[in-house]
Amino acid sequence: MFALGPLSFGAPLALAGLVALPVLWLLLRATPPAPKRAIFPPLRLLLGAPDDAETPQHAPWWLILFRLLIAALIIIALARPVWTPPNVEEETRPALIVMDTGWASAAAWNDMRQEAERLIGDAERDGRAVALVTTAPTGQALPALRLGNADEARRRLDSIEPQPWPADRAATAERIGTARSNGTLDGAMAVTWLSDGVDSRDAAELARMLDGLGDLTVIEPDAGRAPLALAAPEPAADGLTVSVLRAGRDFPRTVAVTALGSDGRAIARRDLSFDAGAGLASADIALPLDLRNRIASLRLDGTTSAASVRLLGDQWQRPRVGLITLESDEGQPLLSDLHYVRSALGPHAQLINGDLDALLAEDISVLVMTDNARSDDVRIADFVNEGGVLIRFAGPRLAAQGDDLLPVILREGGRLFGGSLNWDEPQRIAAFPDTSPFAGLPADSTATIDRQVLAQPGSATPDRVWARLEDGTPLVTAERRARGWIVLFHVTASPDWSDLPLSGLFPRMLQRLMGLAQGGTASVPGNGAWVLDRALDASGQLVAAPVSARPVPATNFDTTPASPVAPPGLYRLGSAASALNIVGPDTRMDPLPRDLPGASFAGLDGPRARHFDALLLAAALIMLTLDVVIALGLAGRLPVRLGGATAAAVLALGLSPLMTPAADAQDAPSSPQRVELSDEMMQAALTLRFGYVTTGDTTIDNRSRAGLTGLSQEIFRRSAMEPEPPLAVNVNTDELIFFPLLYWPVTRDAAPLSDAASRRVAAYLAAGGLIVFDTQDADIAMLRAGAPHPGLVNVLDSIDVPALSQIPGDHVLTRAFYLLQEFPGRYSGSPVWVEANPDGASRDGTSGVIIGSHDWATAWSRGEGGGATAPIDGGERQRELAIRFGVNIAMYALTGNYKADQVHVPDILERLGQ
Repeated sequence: MFALGPLSFGAPLALAGLVALPVLWLLLRATPPAPKRAIFPPLRLLLGAPDDAETPQHAPWWLILFRLLIAALIIIALARPVWTPPNVEEETRPALIVMDTGWASAAAWNDMRQEAERLIGDAERDGRAVALVTTAPTGQALPALRLGNADEARRRLDSIEPQPWPADRAATAERIGTARSNGTLDGAMAVTWLSDGVDSRDAAELARMLDGLGDLTVIEPDAGRAPLALAAPEPAADGLTVSVLRAGRDFPRTVAVTALGSDGRAIARRDLSFDAGAGLASADIALPLDLRNRIASLRLDGTTSAASVRLLGDQWQRPRVGLITLESDEGQPLLSDLHYVRSALGPHAQLINGDLDALLAEDISVLVMTDNARSDDVRIADFVNEGGVLIRFAGPRLAAQGDDLLPVILREGGRLFGGSLNWDEPQRIAAFPDTSPFAGLPADSTATIDRQVLAQPGSATPDRVWARLEDGTPLVTAERRARGWIVLFHVTASPDWSDLPLSGLFPRMLQRLMGLAQGGTASVPGNGAWVLDRALDASGQLVAAPVSARPVPATNFDTTPASPVAPPGLYRLGSAASALNIVGPDTRMDPLPRDLPGASFAGLDGPRARHFDALLLAAALIMLTLDVVIALGLAGRLPVRLGGATAAAVLALGLSPLMTPAADAQDAPSSPQRVELSDEMMQAALTLRFGYVTTGDTTIDNRSRAGLTGLSQEIFRRSAMEPEPPLAVNVNTDELIFFPLLYWPVTRDAAPLSDAASRRVAAYLAAGGLIVFDTQDADIAMLRAGAPHPGLVNVLDSIDVPALSQIPGDHVLTRAFYLLQEFPGRYSGSPVWVEANPDGASRDGTSGVIIGSHDWATAWSRGEGGGATAPIDGGERQRELAIRFGVNIAMYALTGNYKADQVHVPDILERLGQ
């Protein structure tokens, strides 16, 4: 390779062709243009006339230079020029590319993939071998690690995708070491580690292995593309606290977390801000308990990875738990049975204290009754029959006499252990049966039972006994009553009878019982293992379980990390659901340390060697095309004859895009110009077309166009109207008067209209136009808590809109074509507004605006095959109603209050069947 400073040539012998340029100059000058023949019959009239016509001896000098430049560009391109920055060295060694493919790589995966393609391309240009290795397991056998050609590396790269679990860098180091010892990775190599930027316990081990192969360069994403991860939310008194982790900490950063329900609708959204140097950001989301219990997952906006989604299982549900309290309990809380229940259930439920009257008025789902608060009120039985859960604890009063609110029949008197009148020793808790909701919980060997109430023989059937002592006697029994449950602990809720309330097992048992408040059953699979229902993929989407997934034993579920055999996702154990997420209680996200053995660091946007061969050949091809045009013009073979000066001007004009940098449109001064009507606007004046207002958001604009296109097709099929495809409208520049109907999607960040746009919209409404304003946010409108839509406020403040009211039942829109009483789109349930007094307007009693949030465009849109492009909350029935409302809007825009005339009343009554 020949180098001239930072400029080098991969095929320097091709530069020898530059020596031939002077010869080419002489050849071009020695070859004049072909003379032109002209036949003129009366030649005798010209005999003796002076002949001053001259044939050029050679081509124009500027054309010769132009052709020499083309030849020089081709020669230099064939020499494969490369511009290498001063801090980038040329490589001759084989290339080893190590790619992190764990969950943390998903955020910058496209950039990492492009960098890998560049490295493979560099190795191919230099004729070097290349090997590609990934760090995350896939659940399948990995291909042999060896050096190969660039095509093999590209095929390997095409098959690589990020995985939804952490990378295993230790296993990768071991794999590379094995290949090294086997001789498949031999000699010194140029090693590049495309890292996700997140530190791990085995990062230094992998760096040491790679440093032993050759110079190690670690390329990692910058702070803006560094991975983010959602930590487990913490319940709070008025909602929840969400936390986000990050590895890149160089700059401040703001992210948004959205809480989603099981139907995918947004329930809450909160911004979190990272300070410079901070790796953790937290914020509180205030929500009432009913909304909080509807949260099924949390999602980070603007990033895609398995850790950007936090799935929540049954354990996240916080039911309202009522504790029947007595005034005597308040004086000595440590002696109260309810003190230990409060401590156990506090993190998992909303606890409400009070008497029975107050608790039943709070819409509780679980009622806890200790022995000293025992009540025989009939309303407790009604509470259970209607689906409530009654959790009872034994005591002296229950040991003396039972009642009807028990799962089993009790023997009178309690059973003592270790007393002077008993020979038995205190008992420990036996392993929980597989049919118990406590299955999988480890029995606490330190918890001993000193006293219990016993069940009558025959009443404690196996299906009613959820926990036993080592001697087989029941500790916890339960029975289904109508739609609810009655659960009895055969010991007290305080340490009087046992050590159970003092153990860590007690809160976990009560937490399992909270699942009954959600309507679940008490049965679990006999094998006591969680089975994957739906898995999270690397982009954070729920997909079918992979074939590598295996059941996770219940005893190990809480400590099982995500892996190919235990992918992150939703797991089920009978009716219970639990989530396995990427981030656990001990998960840390620290940046890669800068003291990795032998590593030098670079960014994905760092300096790179630039290859100019393709660019020079493209420029030469364009110049050759221009040369052909000039040659034809000089020879008179074009419709317009080109003289020498004209041809030179054409040449300069053709070369100007190649020789001048792109100008910034904002730097050019603009002068006011008269707005001319475009051909599309002229066509709109001659045909029936609907318009949609552009927002600048390509996704929203495409959705508006598809929606109006689908609506136009349905109107053509169902009525006598024949609308043409819709047109995009810019309210700042385009005339609106040609459109009988405008669909205006309003975003949250919509800016106020300019004065010119306001005048244009006002004139359109005054002339009888109809605008449908759609905020498209009925699914998250509740987040505004009654506040108006900010973007809609900005737009309407710029327009003189009269007072509004919801569409009344007798409005013309309810019968313009179809008889309707609801006006859904993609969403439903939110009000739709029109002018409250259209008779006061100058539009013959019609409303000029329709305002809603149902996202009608999505419901109207159709794909190329005629099928729907998006799911609708209410299914095809709701889509049909949305289309019918769209037809009514079009009819209303074109006919106004025509259907309000009394002459139509008989026909309408007949259609109503009256």
